[in-house]
Amino acid sequence: MTMVTFALLRHATFDSLDHAGDTWNGLSGHLEHVAGRMRSDVLQPLTGGSGPYAPPGTGNRPWTGAAAEEAAREIGFLTDELHAFHYEALAVSAALHRAKKAFTEAQQKLLRAIGDAEALGATVAEDGTVTLPDLPPEERNDPEAIAYQKRKWDEVQQHVQVMTAALTAAGEADNAMATALRALDPQDVDPATHPDAVRNAVSDLEAATGMPTDPKALKDWWAGLDPAVRAGLLTADSDKLIKAGILGPTEYEWSSPDKGAGPWGVREPGIADQMMQVEVASMVGGGALAGYPAAARNLAHYLDNNGTPLDLEVEPMLRDDALFRANADAQLAANKDKWRQAAVEAFEKSGGVPVSIPVESPVDQNTFQDENWFYAIGSHPNLTSGVVTAVPGADGKPQVSLEYQVNVWDRYNWDEGKSTQIAGTNVTDHDMATLHQTGLAKEFDIVGRTKPITIRLDDPTSPGRQTP
Repeated sequence: MTMVTFALLRHATFDSLDHAGDTWNGLSGHLEHVAGRMRSDVLQPLTGGSGPYAPPGTGNRPWTGAAAEEAAREIGFLTDELHAFHYEALAVSAALHRAKKAFTEAQQKLLRAIGDAEALGATVAEDGTVTLPDLPPEERNDPEAIAYQKRKWDEVQQHVQVMTAALTAAGEADNAMATALRALDPQDVDPATHPDAVRNAVSDLEAATGMPTDPKALKDWWAGLDPAVRAGLLTADSDKLIKAGILGPTEYEWSSPDKGAGPWGVREPGIADQMMQVEVASMVGGGALAGYPAAARNLAHYLDNNGTPLDLEVEPMLRDDALFRANADAQLAANKDKWRQAAVEAFEKSGGVPVSIPVESPVDQNTFQDENWFYAIGSHPNLTSGVVTAVPGADGKPQVSLEYQVNVWDRYNWDEGKSTQIAGTNVTDHDMATLHQTGLAKEFDIVGRTKPITIRLDDPTSPGRQTP
């Protein structure tokens, strides 16, 4: 078995992996196209629109009897097998593209470390051996020269450690690719012997991509996938991916714009603080916040004192606040043509196979005009994000759709020097902040998003946004 050696990683080029991955993408698209034609042009006419391998419908079967049943069964198996091999081909592509990315990153780290070591006067041999020239004879008994040489050698060793780590990473990438490719067993995707053949192939694809569970890592993973592999994953299990958060932004990262009331629970509460807690709690249960359900819910979560993030649905915000709704519509209108063009270009580059790319609008700042949402959130950043997908139509031309969500973030906190009038009651940020500072309430993050919305981007009559 070929091992990743120092010299191999130092001098290798990896463009052939991308080329091979693109070839497998094309094969996957061809397999899926043939499977679709088999279903629509062979199975459906053969079965008259009925049976386990035909789309639901009615019609007269042109051929009946035992032979007809067996023919439908075998052609159905073949169609499912083509469908499964479509995902297997995407798994090969994913493994190749993933390996290329990992190899390239490892090589870049190796070359930087080599350059840093050489800048210190070291020599880096083809087998990775690193040496420094000996001190000249006249300096070999000089304590300062000896100390300087040792400091330089210690610094070189730091770069040697980076080289070793890069070589290890390349070896791990090589093993991961080999494992992913060995897992692609044709026997596992034979529907005649494995009823779960398509599901097995989808599992192979997911394993080949190395889908992470950490939300931060998921964003980077999703953004780094090949567009054809993204489309294949979405077709296979869009619900799982959307639940994981792939419709969220891959570039923008929200963080609280201010420190709020500062650290939590930094002093013991006094009688006045406890009375303030009771007074604020009375606002929730039908007091000053009666008629403001979102504001009451958020304040109640503040008083729950656990600080956990609060997830909110954004549809009521769009429904209730005309300015926020207009802002969301403007984000979509300003970007959807650009997003469509990006999908078309990716589709053409892929050779006409289905592709999906993540998109997001620039972040915008909005202040709610509706009193309920103003008291609940106030000002907040928001943006539109999602996935634009291009698939070949019957004529081979791209059909483009966008699945997206509107995102809202906020930090429920209190700053000095502010106050708000709520139904005649003056609520000061100072008083509310003391509850956090004395550990009687706790600030928290707010994250909101709409349910997924899908529109066609190649249809001028498609609405810019579906009404929540």
